[in-house]
Amino acid sequence: MQLKYLCTTLILASTVSAATAGPNDFFGGSLPGTSSGSDSASGASGTYSPPGGDYTDDEKRMQKKYKASLNHARVLIAKGDAMIKKGQASHNDKLLKKGKIIKEIGEKQLTELQANNPFPDMRERHAKSTNGLN
Repeated sequence: MQLKYLCTTLILASTVSAATAGPNDFFGGSLPGTSSGSDSASGASGTYSPPGGDYTDDEKRMQKKYKASLNHARVLIAKGDAMIKKGQASHNDKLLKKGKIIKEIGEKQLTELQANNPFPDMRERHAKSTNGLN
């Protein structure tokens, strides 16, 4: 009977300690601002960003996706313009409306992408390349 109580007390004690653990207890620190010895020895911090041009594979992949999204938005705008012109020339209201909608979608995506640009060094280049768009 005492063994049963001992087992339940151990289980309760282990769950209570896990529930009251700090946010970084897994890595050895109990405060969010503390770092383990290996981080302080190497001098790395959580807000480190590499200098321009030294990007990790993940950052390169994200840049590629961002550029593809920008290009897709520009293609939608061009496609919408072409559909609008063709609809006006052939007096096709359906084609005209489709073109306006596609162009609006492309413009909306482009402005959202430019407003939320995650790459600061790309901001200047995209600002220069899109000045003639509007």
